[in-house]
Amino acid sequence: MRPKLSGIDHCHLNVQSLTQAVDWYEKVLGFTVVEELAFWNEEGKGPLTLEDENASTRLALFEAPGRSKGIAFAATGEQFIAWLAHFEQLEIKTILADHGVTFSMYFKDNSGNSHEITSHDYRIIKQHFPAVALGSHNAKRS
Repeated sequence: MRPKLSGIDHCHLNVQSLTQAVDWYEKVLGFTVVEELAFWNEEGKGPLTLEDENASTRLALFEAPGRSKGIAFAATGEQFIAWLAHFEQLEIKTILADHGVTFSMYFKDNSGNSHEITSHDYRIIKQHFPAVALGSHNAKRS
């Protein structure tokens, strides 16, 4: 049985200029920077997370050339752990990342598009994967 998702957490967007993109999304769509996640934008190239006025839609902006990176699906901590087991059963390679306030699992679809499942239930996942170091990306399946 396939685990459930909670929705879409955010979409990754590559932009030409992070500053100009923030201005555009703010002026045109009313998005603002999510201050508690702004520390991820250490080098000024992203990711910089924006959300709409209802806090229901988030974008992760990256100042980078080329196409965008895909969708980050949302999951509870329990769903996240179930998805990892599901992917292992299907022998789909996943990369776990401890972001300090969230956990992410990266994977590719059959066309090579990169996607992510992310969870804000940090403590629950950290209890299950204490060996994943902060800031690291660990492969779970080859």
